[in-house]
Amino acid sequence: MWKQSMSLSHPMSFYFCFALASERCAMKASILAASLVLPLSISLAASAGAVKDKPKLVSIDVCSVLKAPEAFVNQVIRLRGLIYLGEDHMNISDKACPGRGIELVIKSDAVFKQKDVHHFYVQMNHQGRMGVATITGIFQSDPSPLTPYVLNIQHVEDVAPRK
Repeated sequence: MWKQSMSLSHPMSFYFCFALASERCAMKASILAASLVLPLSISLAASAGAVKDKPKLVSIDVCSVLKAPEAFVNQVIRLRGLIYLGEDHMNISDKACPGRGIELVIKSDAVFKQKDVHHFYVQMNHQGRMGVATITGIFQSDPSPLTPYVLNIQHVEDVAPRK
């Protein structure tokens, strides 16, 4: 009598089905297994699709980006250059194209809290707010006429003093 009142939603029903090996219990077990496997397979398929859509990283120099900035909009780029960390802005430049640079921004609190970005700020402050670093980020157009393009920082590495 007790086994008949148990439903599929009861936590012990799955275990009693295996013990009883009845046809009705086998059907319940099949339904339960399908309800667990289907969401997992959908999740894995979505994850696989997300990995394929990951943007390609382009390693390039600052001057090349400044020559044709529209060619790099919405691309993930890696630049090595001279960094200036000001009170209200920061930029990356190159001695090969003096007087020009790319504005650096951080648009995400999560990125700001990353160890590499935190280390970058600490080291730059110890170096007089100037240095050399490799910056990886998303190159984006910006509505400001002063900075029509910005590099939205995602990672920072190889921070060193200016030579």
